[in-house]
Amino acid sequence: MTTIQPSKTKELVINWHLTEVCNYSCKYCFAKWGRPNELHRSGQEINTLLDKLADYFIKGTPTLKGELGYENVRLNFAGGEPMMLGSTFITALKLAKQKGFKTSTITNGHYLVNSKLALPENTLDMIGISFDSQSLDTRSKIGRKDRKGNSFGTEDLKQALASLTLSQRGIKTKINTVVNSLNLDEDFSELMMELKPYKWKILHVMPYGNNELLISKKQFDRFVYRHSGLGLPIFSESNSTMTESYLMIDPQGRFYQNSTNKVGYKFSESISLCGVENALNQIEFNSRTFASRYHKADIDVVVL
Repeated sequence: MTTIQPSKTKELVINWHLTEVCNYSCKYCFAKWGRPNELHRSGQEINTLLDKLADYFIKGTPTLKGELGYENVRLNFAGGEPMMLGSTFITALKLAKQKGFKTSTITNGHYLVNSKLALPENTLDMIGISFDSQSLDTRSKIGRKDRKGNSFGTEDLKQALASLTLSQRGIKTKINTVVNSLNLDEDFSELMMELKPYKWKILHVMPYGNNELLISKKQFDRFVYRHSGLGLPIFSESNSTMTESYLMIDPQGRFYQNSTNKVGYKFSESISLCGVENALNQIEFNSRTFASRYHKADIDVVVL
């Protein structure tokens, strides 16, 4: 099991899901908002939202700063697949950097090796690459392929990480693996020992997509335990850990949150219209659970 830590962290992370659009169709994906009018289509709207967030979380003295004791604020660009937005993604990334945010993105990796649009040097502090299987067949069954059948594989992952360490000075690399019924028995130990990511985040598939992919908490714990004891930088997240523990902004520029024992999401009003504090008060956010997600997994019992 994971030992509960005090609700303190050096970094506050805000996840902005820029777009619902994605080149993959993962069966467990929860990033569905009904194709709204996405805020990124207006450069002025992007700038306004980033100003509001910077004024409140970086320059201001919000309650969360007292609770968490954070020193930095990292804006994580997510999706869908944020890199599908091309130059718009680059613009948002550079603006966030200019306004004082640490920056990161979570990506399926495709556009890191299949794009003519290069990331500007030293604009990313961290990158998270979703990687669920070393097997093309398994990735295909999960939905991790595009319409042409292309799928980001092991060699692509190695190539992408090598390129990033050259163009992004000091970048921290993270691998995200969603454990589900299709990859439950796969062994990632050798690959992770070779790649040496800053973090390997192991996530328990959430009950938002295809029910055939769901696994029990005991099965998830077994997967984590099987990969423990090897010095790997494992950060595991069960379903309960992921509930009310993320600061998330949807493509329309609203805070949103999943809730315990409820289906779907609770949304705030537009942050740009009502202000950050008012919007934040309209959702539930558990700062203690948030902080616990940034502590390395401490596996101290045998999972039977």
